[in-house]
Amino acid sequence: MGNWEQWLLTVPVGVIYSVALLLPFLESAVFVGLVVPGETGLLVAGAVAGLGHADPFAVAACGIVGAVAGDSVGFLVGRRLGPRLTTGRMGRLIGSARWERAEGFVGRYGGHAVFLGRWVGFARALVPALAGAGGLGYRRFLVWNALGGAVWATSVTLIGYLAGNSWQHVERIFGAAVILVLLAGAVVLFSVVLAKWIARHPDRVRRWAERQAGRPSVRAVLARYDRQVRWLGRRFEPHTVLGLQLTAGIAFIVAGGWFFGAVLQDVIVGEEAVRVDRPILDWLVTHRDAALTSIVVPLHGLTGVWGSLGVAVVGALLTRARRRDLVLALAAWGGAAGSALLVAALVRRVGPPSASALVAPPTGGSFPALEIATTTAVAGVLACLASGRARSWVRAVTCWTVAVLWAGAAGAVAAYLGAVWATDVLGGWALGALWCATLVTSTTQWEHLSAAARTN
Repeated sequence: MGNWEQWLLTVPVGVIYSVALLLPFLESAVFVGLVVPGETGLLVAGAVAGLGHADPFAVAACGIVGAVAGDSVGFLVGRRLGPRLTTGRMGRLIGSARWERAEGFVGRYGGHAVFLGRWVGFARALVPALAGAGGLGYRRFLVWNALGGAVWATSVTLIGYLAGNSWQHVERIFGAAVILVLLAGAVVLFSVVLAKWIARHPDRVRRWAERQAGRPSVRAVLARYDRQVRWLGRRFEPHTVLGLQLTAGIAFIVAGGWFFGAVLQDVIVGEEAVRVDRPILDWLVTHRDAALTSIVVPLHGLTGVWGSLGVAVVGALLTRARRRDLVLALAAWGGAAGSALLVAALVRRVGPPSASALVAPPTGGSFPALEIATTTAVAGVLACLASGRARSWVRAVTCWTVAVLWAGAAGAVAAYLGAVWATDVLGGWALGALWCATLVTSTTQWEHLSAAARTN
């Protein structure tokens, strides 16, 4: 039994029931759900019930009472405030964008929004108050509120109960490596959620960038270096010779080169980042498990040097490529491999001890990690090719999300297997990204200049 389970079993059962009741109540009564979703408390309480420390029926009952009572309080608040609900101090704090989404939800579904809103985070917190402010009859509201609260609280409690009940089975399968599985799942989930949000809100991303540019500190810098900023702005005009693509490419090249140089310096001098290599390796070794290793080893073949070559060929063909794209993908692999081998031969860094490695260590030096450099470069080039042909912003974001996850998985697999140090992985990422930016930028600009020469 893990430490977190032992800690949960020491919490008084009364506290568990209180959490299961109060979080759903506060979610819509005082809009706490905009910060902490009410299902959080129910999931935890359900998991505790799954461990045998609480009664699942009592947890579900607390959740139902809290949800129905909280929505009723929110309804009465909206009924009392009326139009002031969205224009008052609290309404302004919540933000007009959230209110507009909630109002659109209520306008679309009417009274059913009270039930359906139970399954939508922002609606669960705001719809009851809007229903009260909009003049919906309380009896009609209560019917949908009670039905939605009962179904929602029971479902969330059941999910938590099954998770808590099955945790011990998961722990038996993966043993000490269960924390690594959870970390990997959390990273993937966060990446997918972030990419999904970016894909759905391009305008909000642009407005966020504009707000940052409007901050006093940023405006002060822009005013001080007005001449340089105007020059940089002209560089981002697509119709200029030194336009957007070249400027962005140069920015990536400079950033990648700086990061690679910083890691290389630490490796050569043996300071700062390198000092965490051994602790990271030891931690990974202590959290290994046979079941997880049996999954990771085949993945190493797909994210390794030859695996990235195969992906380069197949990926270029899947983009309905011209011969030029296939050559570009192969150049990404070959250039990254050659650069990594050259740096490794010059640095000659000794990799982790063989006792810690589950696969054969690289020959000629471990820095930078050869397989990480090739995988990152190939992933970046394929993402550039695919996103360039994407017909929508969503597809372009998806292409880059897959590329980032693939390169990230390659680094995680290599570090877990112990063939390279953590800073070797960082160096591989930096070198692969640097070569990708250099290759794509130079190729794109050469094609533009050639097309301009033919036109003239």
